[in-house]
Amino acid sequence: MLIGSTINPVHIRNFYHLIEGYFDEVVIVGTHEVDFCKSISIDFRIKNPLKLNQSVRQLRKIMIEFNPTIVHVHQANSFGYITSLANKGRYPQVLTTWGDDVLIFPNKNFLFRRLARTSLLSSDAITADAEIMKKAIHQFIGYKPVEVINFGIELQNSTNIPKENILYSNRLHDDLYNIHHIIRGSVSFLHANPAWKLRIAGKGSNTEALKQQVHDLKLEDRIEFVGFLAPAENLENYMKSKIYISIPNTDGTSISLLEAMAYGCLPVVSDLPANREWISDGDNGIVVQDLNLEKALERALQLNPSNVAAKNLKIIESKATKKSNRTKFVAIYERLLNR
Repeated sequence: MLIGSTINPVHIRNFYHLIEGYFDEVVIVGTHEVDFCKSISIDFRIKNPLKLNQSVRQLRKIMIEFNPTIVHVHQANSFGYITSLANKGRYPQVLTTWGDDVLIFPNKNFLFRRLARTSLLSSDAITADAEIMKKAIHQFIGYKPVEVINFGIELQNSTNIPKENILYSNRLHDDLYNIHHIIRGSVSFLHANPAWKLRIAGKGSNTEALKQQVHDLKLEDRIEFVGFLAPAENLENYMKSKIYISIPNTDGTSISLLEAMAYGCLPVVSDLPANREWISDGDNGIVVQDLNLEKALERALQLNPSNVAAKNLKIIESKATKKSNRTKFVAIYERLLNR
């Protein structure tokens, strides 16, 4: 039983395909039904105590009827909390943290701390995709084994698509991801380099405001919004783009960063511990200091893109393929099933 947010199911879909074939049957329980796997939707909101209890009872009933060998819940927030209350140790429970659920939310208020603590302490195995997240978990609940694993990527042949003068951003249009800073920080670069364009994929709560920002800057011909892209379209944009930009306020290991590294983009990323686990500033990418994207883009043009691409592909092949990370998740399942 796979449990997590399915509002935008890209992460759950990626994980489902990662472990696909190991289990005889998988059911996804999320906020919305999905079209790639058997799924059930329930309400994971926690503001109303009566609805919370109803959701716990509903999930417990689904668990008993499905009788999973493993319950794998994603995020130490309301998903992990409700799952923990519904499960209560009946079935082996794995928790995969995503980033803000252990890096940001526990510091907000008592409620978020309770959600995260219950999720973490109730799980038989915990995974994180960056060492900084592992450290944050230990600081929060004390020592408990945490395995650092990412979802991995499936390498595709990219040799036949030539690179173009494209800056590519594909993170969500929410405050966390600073897309407005990407737009503002690209203005000088675009004026100085008229052959280049900024391509912004994704959507979010700030999309309309971001489009208005571009309109006010009179850069509609240089900055384009392409919306949510299918995996094949997203892949094509990695292959075409010379520079990839991702500057969130906080993050774990970003699959989009790994994909950009794999397909020859020069990464320009925010100065976060998780990013520094993959990017060495001035060597295989640029780490943005104080959100100063203008200076970062100037420095990016000084790097040898062929050398950067070769270094990053080697890193991905050794640490971030689906095959290597699937083996790690399967080992967790085997250990829990054989205990």
